[in-house]
Amino acid sequence: MSLKYELSHTKMRYRELFQDIREMLENRLNDLRSKFTCPVCELEGTVPELLEPLPHKDCGYSDWYQAGIRLLEQEVGKDILEQLEQINAYKKTFSCHMCGVCCRFASSEFSYEELLEKSQQGDTFASQFTSVFLPYESMEAAHKKFPQMVNDVLAEVEEQERSSVYFYHCPYVGEDNRCTIFGNPKRPEFCATYPDTPLTFIYNQCAWKPWKDETHDEALKAHATIELATYFLAKLHDSLN
Repeated sequence: MSLKYELSHTKMRYRELFQDIREMLENRLNDLRSKFTCPVCELEGTVPELLEPLPHKDCGYSDWYQAGIRLLEQEVGKDILEQLEQINAYKKTFSCHMCGVCCRFASSEFSYEELLEKSQQGDTFASQFTSVFLPYESMEAAHKKFPQMVNDVLAEVEEQERSSVYFYHCPYVGEDNRCTIFGNPKRPEFCATYPDTPLTFIYNQCAWKPWKDETHDEALKAHATIELATYFLAKLHDSLN
């Protein structure tokens, strides 16, 4: 399985889970509506749909929105926390075998200059990435270090687009494969939490690979639920104000 295929498959699976979880949360929130009513809305035919602004002051359906907020913050939030705790507990049964590949090989569709521009525009990941990672001098230099991984990336890219694939390495990894800025504020957060994000590619020989594969769907579900619950909470709060 190639690098690009795995990333594409992960993104596709995330979108599928995202839609399923969105439908589930909407159904749970809409089910709450039957417990509340507003005589004015019923009389005027202005019963709000989920996440719509309340049609008038002191609307009875404000209690529905408040119940929705409690559902998301307490029940859904508790479920996500338990899910993430289980995933992290299982992670502790694995340990890095210090191969150093995650530090020495990264690929992107963006050049270093483009990533710097993204960083200046407020892109947090680009800012963290460019704070430590540097581009290989050439594709040939990256290929010399990691021929199979470079070939896997290029195999999934149209020939005319291969010049738009860029490879990077971190100069702060030592000869013993240990991070020389470990514990230093300069070390990016994504390094400290690697490989917690489910969108992070892990090559087949990585010590974290079995953990990632076994918890992959659950991690994607948790991240999708967090994203959606955060969105719904913001909309509900806005509708009440």
